[in-house]
Amino acid sequence: MNILPHQTTNPNFQAKFLHSESLKLVADYAVEKGKFDKLNQARKNIDTSNLTTRLRFDMGEVNGRPFVTFARYDLKPDVVVPKSLNDYKAPKFYLYESCKKCDMLKFAYERIIKMGNNVPNNRLFKQVILGK
Repeated sequence: MNILPHQTTNPNFQAKFLHSESLKLVADYAVEKGKFDKLNQARKNIDTSNLTTRLRFDMGEVNGRPFVTFARYDLKPDVVVPKSLNDYKAPKFYLYESCKKCDMLKFAYERIIKMGNNVPNNRLFKQVILGK
């Protein structure tokens, strides 16, 4: 994906991920560090696996230790084409916390990259997307 200069402040990063301010911050961090291609490839790897699941990504910090949460939204059994969030079951939340103090954006970026690597044999991917 080519990123034009006017798009660097608002990169296109959606597909299976629901829009969140945290996700935008991580995408901006990746653009700033020149690593957006790697982040976009991880997103594509995640997208190709499960067509009906949507993810919401959030991040935060407690006592200087960053954490990320993934909320998994599964499609209700009676819905064929989802039109809103009401077409999904209540989300299941997965929390991943750093064991040491580090940069919150870097930690969040690395969690997304880790989930997108070696799909579907990745443990993080299996837990969040497949619910195993």
